[in-house]
Amino acid sequence: MKYSIFSLARAALSGHKNWQRTWRDASPKGRYDVVIIGGGGHGLATAWFLASEFGIRNVAVLEKGWIGSGNAGRNTTIIRSNYGLPGNTGFYELSMRLWERMEQDLNYNA
Repeated sequence: MKYSIFSLARAALSGHKNWQRTWRDASPKGRYDVVIIGGGGHGLATAWFLASEFGIRNVAVLEKGWIGSGNAGRNTTIIRSNYGLPGNTGFYELSMRLWERMEQDLNYNA
């Protein structure tokens, strides 16, 4: 499903009953190439990055609650790059570009 103002309005007018499933129900496999512990912002971004940059798609993301239920889901998550330490500036700028690209690739406002 492509998310847009029109699809959101259509869903709202239907009482939010006609949403397509975003994730599939999956039984665990016997083997994975990568296992990521934690389905918060960092864990999910890592899974996306492995798939988009390296083609690694046999990835399990393990989360004890629901996806995003940890710190990122409970608290206000702020993505920013205003840290003035010289060693961090490049790191944060790259992180911001990756985050923006991830949202575009997934067509999802993370």
